[in-house]
Amino acid sequence: MKIILASKSKRRQELLKMMNIEYEVIISDKEEIQDKNLSPLENCKRISLEKAIDVKDKTEGDRIIISCDTIVVKDNEIYGKPRDYNDAFYMLKLFSNTSHEVISCLTVIKIKNGEEKIYTDYDKCLVYIDKMTNEEINDWIEKNNPYDKAGGYAIQEEFGKYITKIEGDYYTIVGLPINKLYNILKEITKEV
Repeated sequence: MKIILASKSKRRQELLKMMNIEYEVIISDKEEIQDKNLSPLENCKRISLEKAIDVKDKTEGDRIIISCDTIVVKDNEIYGKPRDYNDAFYMLKLFSNTSHEVISCLTVIKIKNGEEKIYTDYDKCLVYIDKMTNEEINDWIEKNNPYDKAGGYAIQEEFGKYITKIEGDYYTIVGLPINKLYNILKEITKEV
């Protein structure tokens, strides 16, 4: 059965390759709009599901669609991809010398013989960031691309030198909880 990743994220693509999963990429056009009436976790779950359904509706045949949404949360506020330099600086200054939560919500849709089954799961982690000077924050923003990363940073890049501790699954922070995905795919293969 073909596997489709509903994400343009290079990090998620690399993780699927690392898992030895053959897949194709079909990007969801679904706009990620936060609903202020929902909790950060509920928003994350909803957006992951909407992206998976969007790609399901664009494709045909027996297939498995994998979608994931990753958010950064501090004081119950969601921090997405920074809009501009000031936004990136504000976020990184806020995260400096403290901790924040990273949530990745996973949706897998299996379509076989016209029948559809949806699997969902999520994971939460705590990330602790060292005290960063204004110069260090500026240097990170200038030399890297914080604008395509929730919270303005990527743990697997040079920014990792500012992270003092994590509580939880590293891959959840990268953007795809691979153990949760593996267990869902294992369940799907048992059912086939």
